[in-house]
Amino acid sequence: MTGKSQLSNTNKLIKNYKGATGLKTGSTSLALYNLSASATRHNLSLIAVIMKAPSTKVRFEEAKKLLDYGFNNFSFQQFGKKGDTVENISINKGVVSNVDCILKENAGTLIKKGNEKNIEQTLTLEENISAPILEGQKVGEMSFSLDGEILSSVDIVAKNSVEKINLFTMSKKIYYSWVDLLRS
Repeated sequence: MTGKSQLSNTNKLIKNYKGATGLKTGSTSLALYNLSASATRHNLSLIAVIMKAPSTKVRFEEAKKLLDYGFNNFSFQQFGKKGDTVENISINKGVVSNVDCILKENAGTLIKKGNEKNIEQTLTLEENISAPILEGQKVGEMSFSLDGEILSSVDIVAKNSVEKINLFTMSKKIYYSWVDLLRS
């Protein structure tokens, strides 16, 4: 028979606080009672750190107050996910004339509740983009601002590579266009 072991978690928030994810309790005679508590709700993760609390009960109560304040007053505003298409742009001198532009990373930020509708989105793309374009090459930027202050920005990149047109690819393109014309 193998030995049995049992772990006990001293972080009482794990059982008693909605969204609690962990972290660490500790105490010494000099530092008193300490707690690093984490919780996640509605895509918003917060950490509360309590140091030198006079009792274990106080450290948990104060952590709850901090986390409640954060969840009651702030939210995580997601603007888009990595790979979302934001625009289709024209490409000069390419084997194809357009390429989709996508978000390079997830886009979002922490925002005070009530300001969600006041966020302005600005898309800035490079002008006169010519092939060759590499997949993942930056072609612009999208920024999100509130009252003129930029909250978050994310690079806009080409979804696919676009080769530069040359004599061979141009001949091939003309040939297929001609064949398509004959089929119609």
